[in-house]
Amino acid sequence: MTVLAVVLLLVFMTACSSSKDNNAATNKNSAEPDKVEEKYKITGATYIFGNPPPSGGRGQQMLNEKFNVDYFAEKIPSDNFIEKITAMVAGGNMPDQVSFRAANIELFNRWAKQQAFLPLNDYIQEFDYLKEIPDELWLPFTVDGKIYGIPTWSPVESQSFIVRKDWLDKLGLSVPTSYEELKKVAIAFTKNDPDGNSKNDTYGLAIGQDINPSYAMGPYWQNDTWYHKDADGNFIPGMISEGRKELIQFFADLHKEKALTSDFSVVNWADTNNEFYSSKAGVFLIAVRGMSQDYMDALQKIDPSAEFVVLEPFEAPDGSKGFTAGPGYSRFLALNAKLADNPDKVRKMLEIHGFSRQYYPTSTTTSANKDFDWFYGNEGVGYKLDENKVRVPLTEPGSGTEPFLYFIDSTAWVGAKDDAEFPLAYTNSKLRETTQQLVDVNKSYKLYYPPSVGIISATETESGAELNTYLINEQTKMITGNRSIDEWDAMVQEYLKRGGSKIIEEYNAVIKERGYTEHIWK
Repeated sequence: MTVLAVVLLLVFMTACSSSKDNNAATNKNSAEPDKVEEKYKITGATYIFGNPPPSGGRGQQMLNEKFNVDYFAEKIPSDNFIEKITAMVAGGNMPDQVSFRAANIELFNRWAKQQAFLPLNDYIQEFDYLKEIPDELWLPFTVDGKIYGIPTWSPVESQSFIVRKDWLDKLGLSVPTSYEELKKVAIAFTKNDPDGNSKNDTYGLAIGQDINPSYAMGPYWQNDTWYHKDADGNFIPGMISEGRKELIQFFADLHKEKALTSDFSVVNWADTNNEFYSSKAGVFLIAVRGMSQDYMDALQKIDPSAEFVVLEPFEAPDGSKGFTAGPGYSRFLALNAKLADNPDKVRKMLEIHGFSRQYYPTSTTTSANKDFDWFYGNEGVGYKLDENKVRVPLTEPGSGTEPFLYFIDSTAWVGAKDDAEFPLAYTNSKLRETTQQLVDVNKSYKLYYPPSVGIISATETESGAELNTYLINEQTKMITGNRSIDEWDAMVQEYLKRGGSKIIEEYNAVIKERGYTEHIWK
């Protein structure tokens, strides 16, 4: 019996030692080796333009297998999104995550104040992709010091304006660097036959209803920047600023010379584009993305010799020179407040969200990049690469072949040090060249970050559209000569009396709360 006891003791000690060694080896890879990862059911809702992919498609199966989840984000047609998501929230059936449009910021703020969403402050430092988001982009989603939304990337690069360089060269004119020089160019394009066809069929600026585009060559003149201050030190809307007044006078001078679209007040956006791309006007808008290649193709058929130059920002009276940064986000994600008791599930959701935001520059778009190849459904099945290594889909979204179709947000986050490769969106060489010019201009100047981004004013929500229409109508009259620009102050006072002063008060309360006092350029 003594011998048996000794043998059993040795066996027990050996087993414990072996178990300890095995645990030590396992712990090199996992803090909790015996813990089996829970398979979470993750729900979501977002909007979509067009048809959603089918539930249970190949891409969804691949997503669930890769992340060991039961993941489904409902893609709601854009026209019905607000109605449906409101009904979900009112009925207590809000999904785990909701991806909103930028235009839904007022609704988001209201629900955030009602504590419908999960505060994300404690999670930001855990995930590198969240730490990449600039401080100013968290502001629109911060309520009472708590961050409730994650922005989706959108360019901060500013738009500018292109001028027909071939017309400038024909008339011996330099690229304009001020409004006075631009005025001279526009008048010359109107009166001096820049296309050389001996006809009076060209003019300067293409512009349409609602005084669009605004031709603001910096935030000093822009209508939505809240760049200027009043006598009390409050930031004011650009629409009633001294810079806007100067711009309206500029348009009025051109209107007298027939150097801008004569019937602009009734010309819609498509027809405004046509004024430029039919080779009538010589100056128009350019943006880093979203330009129409079909329009450019049409212009080149009319005039194959057409050349373009992008305008750099003009120096403002206060000495500033640069463009206004875009909002930096196009949509945003919020998580259900009920997830507060399940932080591990939150981390899994943020892991998946972070994966879906990876950016793949063309140097990495190859099937050898496993994440890229998986995300887009595998080369030869979900996509192929063209001669420029640009991904070309092989299926329609309705097939559900590619995993990216099923994430609640599949927009890549282009970091501050990344090249967004905007020109590669086009095959038209002139549009590529012009886009690259605009990218280079943006790199050459600091961008102004307005203090107003993401602020919701109750008064503006109620009557802002009506007030803006009033200002547009009165300023249109000033351009066409039906009201004197000398009455600018009277127009401003009327705006303030109708509710504008309350809007300014509400905006500035939040601006001061944010600690924004001086202009931010970066």
